[in-house]
Amino acid sequence: MCQKYCLFLYLFISLFTYSFRAQENPNTVNKLTHNFEHLIISKQFSYSTASEIKDIYEVLKNDSLLKFTSEKFINSGFFKPYNWIKCDFLNNSNETEFIFEFNQTYIDSLKVYTVKDGKILKKFPQKGMYFKHNNNPAFLSNKYAYTYLVTLPKNEISSIYIQAVVNDGSLRVTNSLWKISKYEERKKDIKIRTSYLLAFSGFASFIIIFSIILFLFSKKKVYLYYAGFVFVVSFNLVAVRHLISPLYIEKYFFFGNNFSEMFGLLQIIFLIQYANHFLTLKKEYPHFYILLRYLALFTLLLYISSFFMRTFDWFRVFSYYFSKIEMIFLILFLYSISIFLIIRKNIMAYYFVIAYLPLVFFVIHYVLTAFQLTTSYNPLQWEFVIFFEISILTIAMAHNYYLLVKENLIYQNKIYNQRLKISRDLHDNIGSQLTFIISSIDNLKFITKKSDEVVKNKLSEINQFANITITQLRDTIWAMNKNEISFEDFQGRILAFIEKAKIATCGIQFSLNSNVKSNILFSSIKGINIFRTTQEAINNAIKYANASEITINIYETNNKLIIEIKDNGIGFNLNTVELGNGLENMQHRIEEINEEITIYSKINKGTSITISCLKNKINAV
Repeated sequence: MCQKYCLFLYLFISLFTYSFRAQENPNTVNKLTHNFEHLIISKQFSYSTASEIKDIYEVLKNDSLLKFTSEKFINSGFFKPYNWIKCDFLNNSNETEFIFEFNQTYIDSLKVYTVKDGKILKKFPQKGMYFKHNNNPAFLSNKYAYTYLVTLPKNEISSIYIQAVVNDGSLRVTNSLWKISKYEERKKDIKIRTSYLLAFSGFASFIIIFSIILFLFSKKKVYLYYAGFVFVVSFNLVAVRHLISPLYIEKYFFFGNNFSEMFGLLQIIFLIQYANHFLTLKKEYPHFYILLRYLALFTLLLYISSFFMRTFDWFRVFSYYFSKIEMIFLILFLYSISIFLIIRKNIMAYYFVIAYLPLVFFVIHYVLTAFQLTTSYNPLQWEFVIFFEISILTIAMAHNYYLLVKENLIYQNKIYNQRLKISRDLHDNIGSQLTFIISSIDNLKFITKKSDEVVKNKLSEINQFANITITQLRDTIWAMNKNEISFEDFQGRILAFIEKAKIATCGIQFSLNSNVKSNILFSSIKGINIFRTTQEAINNAIKYANASEITINIYETNNKLIIEIKDNGIGFNLNTVELGNGLENMQHRIEEINEEITIYSKINKGTSITISCLKNKINAV
């Protein structure tokens, strides 16, 4: 009988205590109803500090440290890495086991406890990112959220305590409680989101390859800088956040425990470089262009220093805050410049303003979060911000390339029209005048048959000079009428010149040996300069070498095109001879097109003149 009374008294006291607790703080307890499926926790207690975090027993003894908040979003602000959160639950549902979801990634240390009546019911394994100086096991779970299977007794008040250490930024978290069966739907959403990220990876890879191709075609560095920017941003977003543990990067890529700042510094370097070219700041705002170049250089030096100084805590703190402040400053600064450039009708500035609009809002919210001036999680997902930015900028890059091609075509058409006009003027005016001079001299020869022999010789020299001039004029017109000169055309021109030389000379044997299989195109300037030099070398051999054989060898070796003019004549001493007879002319022509010429000669051993051209530069103007 006594036992029955004692049991009844115990149940009465427990019910009274429960009722008292439930009535004591009715607005601080999260209530789970019988049809409960999902709850975003809005009634929480929190405590944040810059000093060393207290352990669970200290918090349980001094529960008044935790301050109540009715917000779904808990934001500790920067400079407060040590945090406690407490959530009270009254479980009136039909379940006792639930999924607790702590929805923030990049947590250095995360400990979760279930507590009832001041006693710890369960202590969960420690999670989060641990670095070497913490002497903790290397465990990372940062894909979407940290989850725990928690047990909450029915019809009783129990609590979940969370201890979170966040060195990279601030605690910005939304906590949820799920019915186990309902959380399966959440897993499906996560899988869909993962597929989006995989699609984004493919999209980013395509953009990188596309940008590199544009760079190879245009030789404009802006496409190379953009490819680097997209690679760093996408790698950081997809790989480091969702696929690769930062500790793996620390171990094998030497980024250290400040990997986040190092990726941030890389992004800044590429952003500055491509924005400088993309917005044509050198032309529009030269002072800003120089300022940003120096800023990029300083950031690069800081990035390199991070490899050697990452073990120093003071440097890690400095690089963290500097990278964040620099990124915020840079985005707002470039955005402001873009707005001013729109007034100047800079078409790329329109793209920049549109592309970076979500990022500007993201950055503003980030700053508000830092100063605890917002009570909501960032409404813009970082993945969406990056995807939108890269999509718009890629369209802009394609448009920029189109404008470059269009501008180049207009320029080429202008050049072609000018060439055509000059060649017509040369042919119609100078050509006709030279022809008139030649015919007049020929007539004078017949008129002055009985004249002095000296006059005849003089007239013959003038006639010869005029013929040479008109031949050179035709060669110049030939080159000017072409944007590019094929190797076959170039070789044919040399062969035609040799045939004329055979007729004009006697006792000299000419030979042309060609072994070129590549499809080589000369720019018009290089083509005429190389042809003139070859022509001059053959003329010199005819006039001064007293040679019986002149050989022209054309062949390929080590990515070079070699044109060699050899004779078996009397030769000369390179150390004593003055650079006359066209030698200086030849050197000047080849140096003008940034190629190489070698002259070798020895007394009674003949002369060899070798023109060496890099094949990948031959068709460059």
